[in-house]
Amino acid sequence: MSLARVAAVLIAFLLLIVGAIALWSDSPMTLSRPAVRRASEPTRPRSGGTRKTVMLFFLAQGQPILQEEPREIGGGVTTTEDAKRTLEELVRGPESEMKATMPPAAKIHNLFVDSSGTAYVDFNRELREALSGGAQEELSAVFSIVDTLTFNFPQIKRVQILIEGGEVSTLRGSVNTRAPLAPRYAF
Repeated sequence: MSLARVAAVLIAFLLLIVGAIALWSDSPMTLSRPAVRRASEPTRPRSGGTRKTVMLFFLAQGQPILQEEPREIGGGVTTTEDAKRTLEELVRGPESEMKATMPPAAKIHNLFVDSSGTAYVDFNRELREALSGGAQEELSAVFSIVDTLTFNFPQIKRVQILIEGGEVSTLRGSVNTRAPLAPRYAF
């Protein structure tokens, strides 16, 4: 057997092993997040006295994309208070024909923003346990939180989701939530 043929067989064998390792590795599944469709009049939040207009991201009816819905909230003294009120409105669900992304039993225990622009949002366990619709439902819930906070509060660049005060690797098995998530608006 020639040296060139032996080298070719060894290279093919190594490629086969590397491919098998990549295929059967334990790394989490990565999915693309749903696209986001902007409302017809894209606006940033406005303050008006003690009320503030924010944009909440819900699932468009019959489509796997997130869409904005404006909502008035009572303005808080701090960004953290405003962000928490905004998420409470997200949990309440849409006022239009759009579909809710969050289970109604989800509650926000705490929210804080660090100096690097990461918001840490601590939910009760119902956020995790009440999601039952698979990967698309988990993607919609996670990115409705991320997109709502990062769109409305320029100082928030990323969002880390916590459950009962601790990090979780995923809510239901599809989206890696071990690290803070940044929005990726796709129009």
